[in-house]
Amino acid sequence: MKRIELSLHASWSLDDWNSIASGKARIHLDPETQQRVVANRQTLVQRIEQGDLMYGVNTGFGSLCTTVIPINELEELQANLIRSHAVGTGPKIDKELVRLMLATKVRALSKGYSAVEWSTIHALNALLDHDILPVVPSMGSLGASGDLAPLSHLTLVLMGEGKAQVGSQILPGVEALDQKNLLPVTLGAKEGLALINGTQFMLAHGLWLAIQTRRLAYFADVVAAASLIGFDGCSAPFDARIHQVRPHGGQALVAARMRDFLQDSPDFDPIKTHVQDPYSFRCIPQVHGASNDVWAHVTEVMLKESDAVTDNPTVFTDGGDVISAGNFHGQPLALALDYGKMALCEWGSISERRINQLCLAKRGLPAFLAHKPGTESGIMILQYSAASLVSRNKVLSHPSSTDSIDSSAGQEDHVSMGSIAAVHAVEVLDRIWTILAMEWMAATRALDLSHRKAGSLIEGLLEVYRQSVPEAKGDRVLADEIEITKDFLQNISLEDPDFLRFQ
Repeated sequence: MKRIELSLHASWSLDDWNSIASGKARIHLDPETQQRVVANRQTLVQRIEQGDLMYGVNTGFGSLCTTVIPINELEELQANLIRSHAVGTGPKIDKELVRLMLATKVRALSKGYSAVEWSTIHALNALLDHDILPVVPSMGSLGASGDLAPLSHLTLVLMGEGKAQVGSQILPGVEALDQKNLLPVTLGAKEGLALINGTQFMLAHGLWLAIQTRRLAYFADVVAAASLIGFDGCSAPFDARIHQVRPHGGQALVAARMRDFLQDSPDFDPIKTHVQDPYSFRCIPQVHGASNDVWAHVTEVMLKESDAVTDNPTVFTDGGDVISAGNFHGQPLALALDYGKMALCEWGSISERRINQLCLAKRGLPAFLAHKPGTESGIMILQYSAASLVSRNKVLSHPSSTDSIDSSAGQEDHVSMGSIAAVHAVEVLDRIWTILAMEWMAATRALDLSHRKAGSLIEGLLEVYRQSVPEAKGDRVLADEIEITKDFLQNISLEDPDFLRFQ
C-alpha cells in the first residue's frame, strides 16, 4: 500500500490524523527539521559540559530532583527512568491509538525544544514506518507529569525491550526491531525524560475520538430521521426559521441535515393530528446539536495540542535557556475529554428514549413493535439492554478531571486524570454506537410495520441493510443482529458534503 507523506511544517487536519491512525500515512523527516533538532541538542550538550545543573538532565526525577547525577551515569539514568516507569496495567490499547501516540511524539520532539538526538526521532519514526506497534497498557497515567507509564512502554521497544505487535504477532521488543533490521537506541542525557514527559497518550485518544465522533454525529442524525418517520413525527421542529432565532451552529446543522435526509419523504409533514412530539423527537436539533458543538470545541483543543511541545524541561536554542515548567500537565485535555464524554452520553441517552417511544403502542405502531404482541415480545428487552448501556455511560460520564491525588512524595500534588477521562471516553463512544444500532433496528421495524416512507436516503440505506439483516416476521435472537447493525453503521460509506463536520 502506497502511503501519503505528511510534512512536519504543515498543520494536520483530522483527516491527516485518521490517515496516520489507519496506517495510510507516514511522516516525512526533512533536512530543515533535522537542522533545528541538531542545533537544539547541541545547546543542551553545551550546558551539560559547562556543569550546569538541570532537572532530569543531571538530577533525579520527581521528588528526587535534588539528587545530582554524575556525568558518567547520565545514560544509565535515562534507561532506568524508562524501566522503572513502565508500570502500566489493564488491557492494551488499540493499534490506531499506538500509531497516533508514535506520530504525536515524533511531531512534538521535531519542534526542536526537547533537545533529543536526531537519530532518536528517526528511530521513533521508524517504528511508525514499519508498523512496529509497542504494547501499551491502558492504565497507569495520572495525566500530569506527562503520560509517564504508557509512554514508557512505548519507549521500551525503542530500547529493544518491552513488547510490540508486528502484524498479528506479539514479539519481544528486540525481536520486533530485528525483524525489520532496526537497532535498539541508547538514550542520552534528557532523552528518556523527553520521550515520556508529554500528553501523547491522552492526545492520541482525543484525536481518535474526534475522528470517530464526526461519523457518529452524522449517523445519530440518520438514525433519528428514520425513527422520526417511523413514529409519524412532525417536521415543524426542523423548520430553518426556528434555528435562526437560536443561533447555535450545531443545532442549525442537525436541523438542516434532518430536512435534507427527509426532503423526499411523503410523511415528513409539519402538521399532524397529534400536534406535538415528545422531546426525544421534537428536540433532536437542540440535543444532537449541542453535542456537535461540544465536539467542535474538543476537536479544536486536540488539534491545538497536536502542535504543542509538552515535555519538561524545555530547551531554547536561542539564548540557551533550559526552563523547567509544567507543559506536561494534561488539564486542557482532561477538561475537554470530560466535556466530550458527557456530550457523547447525550447522543445515547436521547436515542434510548426514542427506542422507548417506539415501543409504547403509539401512532399506529404495535406494542414493542411485535407482530403479535403478547405471543411475541418484539423489542421489549432490546430497550432494556439499551437502557443498561445508557446507565453505564452515566457512571463513566462522571468527570475525571475533578479528581486529583498526591504523588511523588508531594512534588506532583495536583494531577489532571486526563488519561482516565480518555479511556472512559473511548469506552463510552463504543457503547453509543451500540445504542444507535439498537435504535436503527427499532426504527426500521417501525417503518416496516407502519409502511411509512422515509425518503430515498433512508430507504437506500435500508435496502443495503436488509442484505445482512432481513425484515423481522416474528421474535428472533437479536444479539448477533445488534453487532451486525453496529458494524453496518460504522462502516457503510456515504457521499455527503456534510458527512464529516460538526458545524
